[in-house]
Formats: sequence, C-alpha cells, structure tokens
Amino acid sequence: MDNLLKYRRMALKSAEIIDLGEDEGYAAKIPGFAGLLAVGSSKRAALSELGAALDDWMSLALKRGLGLPAIVAAQKVRTRTMVSA
Repeated sequence: MDNLLKYRRMALKSAEIIDLGEDEGYAAKIPGFAGLLAVGSSKRAALSELGAALDDWMSLALKRGLGLPAIVAAQKVRTRTMVSA
C-alpha cells in the first residue's frame, strides 16, 4: 500500500470527534493539522467530511513543500457546550 494512503488512514484513526450539543451535530479534527476541521450531522458524516478535507489538506501541504505533521494518538469523544449571545 502507498505510504500516503497509510499515513491518511493513521491520521483519520487519530481524529477527535466533538459532540457540539443537542441538535448541533458533530465536529471532527485531527490534532496537529492546523485549520483542518469538518462538521456533520452524525459522527460518521463528520468523519466522512474530514476524510475529504484531509485529502485536500495533504495535497496542498505537499505542493507548498510544508511536509506533513506527525500523527498524535486519538482521544475520546468530547462534548462541548455552545453558548450563543
């Protein structure tokens, strides 16, 4: 298997899922990947969006010669309370 595909799979396994609260859905991010965030109505949808965004993020980083960050171990699902003014 291609090294970039292995890296992508490991990165997605380290994704953090954030429960945005009742009726707000979920956000997904990968620690160490600056600016990479995806949202969805379910955990699966958020991870699917994250996978697509990760592909674009990796492509751009490599085209700009920035390299790819080290992958950090995953954490459990977190719940975040959103307060609006």
